[in-house]
Amino acid sequence: MGPAKERVGPTIDATLDEYATTHAGQLPTVREVWETLLDDHDITVSYGTVHRYMSSHPLKNPGTLINHAEPTTGNHLASAQQTFHAAVFKQYRALLTAIRREPARHGLDGTFATATAFVLGLDAGSNWHMLAGFQEWLVVRHGTGHNLTWPILVRHLAPGGWVHPLTQPTDTAAVTTLHQLLSEFFDAREQPDGLGRIFKSYQSWLRTQAWYQFETVEPDQIG
Repeated sequence: MGPAKERVGPTIDATLDEYATTHAGQLPTVREVWETLLDDHDITVSYGTVHRYMSSHPLKNPGTLINHAEPTTGNHLASAQQTFHAAVFKQYRALLTAIRREPARHGLDGTFATATAFVLGLDAGSNWHMLAGFQEWLVVRHGTGHNLTWPILVRHLAPGGWVHPLTQPTDTAAVTTLHQLLSEFFDAREQPDGLGRIFKSYQSWLRTQAWYQFETVEPDQIG
């Protein structure tokens, strides 16, 4: 285990235990743990390090929603994963399609800001399962931006790239891009081991980054 993992491992373990205690046995996502380290413990560590550490513990890896044929007794993660089944996923897709076609009927004004807020609300309502892997999928799609949130990545991927502030045409284009990317992401998620493949692609992308390679080098390998 590298020095970065040794440094953050105990804090991650404590974070997982505390979260499970206060959330009926459920576990936080990799992003939630990463943000907790940054915000609550003032620990500067890359997202990739947190993801690798949690990935090494199958029962502590909320970033991989792999369906199991039968839940394992006491495995809260497996139980939580199974609740987000295909029928529920289709309901979210149907709702997002309705939002895209008639935003006003759902209290939205058709702007990127309100569309993003609505999607974030849906994701929160699914205990952050609905968009698990979306940011990573977008990073691979964009080829950069591991430190950006998914709404920012969507705007970078919109026609013409990043534009700020949004004008009416670019706002409309961003909304269209958001729905298009969500649809493609959901298609990828619904494939056999779809989410696992998404994270594997992201991990492969990470290995091509110079900063990632530097962090994984042990001290005795430097110089």
